[in-house]
Amino acid sequence: MTRKTLKKLPLLVLFLAMSLLAGGFVLRSKAQTQVIQIWDQNLEQIKALTEASNNDPKYREHNSQASKDLSDELCSFTTRPAEEREKAVGAIRDFLEMPTAEIKYECNDAFYDLESDRFIQAKSETYSLDKTYFIVNFVTNHIIQVEETPGTWGYKTDGTRWFSEQKTYDYSRNLSQKDAEQLARNFIARRQMALGSIDLSKLKLETGKKDVGNGQINYFFIWKGESKTVHLDPPAETCSQDLDKKAEGLYLNGNGVPCIKRYESTETPTLSIAFTNSGQLINFSNELEGQIGRARMR
Repeated sequence: MTRKTLKKLPLLVLFLAMSLLAGGFVLRSKAQTQVIQIWDQNLEQIKALTEASNNDPKYREHNSQASKDLSDELCSFTTRPAEEREKAVGAIRDFLEMPTAEIKYECNDAFYDLESDRFIQAKSETYSLDKTYFIVNFVTNHIIQVEETPGTWGYKTDGTRWFSEQKTYDYSRNLSQKDAEQLARNFIARRQMALGSIDLSKLKLETGKKDVGNGQINYFFIWKGESKTVHLDPPAETCSQDLDKKAEGLYLNGNGVPCIKRYESTETPTLSIAFTNSGQLINFSNELEGQIGRARMR
């Protein structure tokens, strides 16, 4: 091999590496482009349904059949293709270590912002299994939140309340906090497909526990990263009569209530997980990839 060839070799390696990276980017952008095309094709229907949900009285009853039908229709116009959603389903199955679990797709958190007259793209999707829901990052397909599905309630004919059946938890064992912490670390390390590769050594750990009575204890573990400033899109709006009337950017909404919008926020990326003293998962939350999107249950 000549000296001239040796000089060219690093450039050749760099070119090949850039080609491989470009190839991966093209593959990913094709999937994202397909989803954006679906949104663009359905934009008029999405806007019209959003306006109807805001202005038509028959949709104001949240649990009414009309409201549910409209919500289902909106979800159908914003959902990504089934083959893309299967990646999220695979991540949930990996999280549960249940390769054949029947995971139900609920919806994503895309919506049409009537105030700014623009479509806000989805950040996450919601899936469910039994009494548990899962929020998945729309881009990475990583699990970013796991919680018990909210219960429902109402009134019986005699005026008393009824409540839906709640999830039950196991407290039959007696793990120490140290044992529970090791369980949490192993849990995270074993689920790279579901959660991504997470280096806990770069995060600061805070621990806690709560005695819920009768020897039942819940353990909490929160790993925190460095705080950072993020741009909010759409901005966060706060409306209250208690706001400082001299605050910069203050305005009155349609009801005459003072409001202010925040376009930036200081956030600390965190990963939190909780177990019972028997080692049963209570909940999971991962904001290391960004702010968690809204859960959308149908």
